[in-house]
Amino acid sequence: MTDDQRILDMRNIDPAITQWLHEVGIDSATQLRRIGAAEAYRTMRAWRPWSTELIILWALEGAINEVDWIDVTPERRLELRREVEGDT
Repeated sequence: MTDDQRILDMRNIDPAITQWLHEVGIDSATQLRRIGAAEAYRTMRAWRPWSTELIILWALEGAINEVDWIDVTPERRLELRREVEGDT
């Protein structure tokens, strides 16, 4: 990964997710890593509540950690879900 990596070039990130991230002001892979998957997802969900599903949260986490979304562990998924739902 390079500091100037485009969001679209990250694993798991398709053009739609890229557009949604840009809409909420997340314009680079560096920004996404700094913000983290949970905060990025919460921001996206606040902007587009009708189209933000949990699979996007797993995709963001996988992108940050350079793994396929399906490989985000069940334990990490639960942590993230609690974080975005405010159950921490």
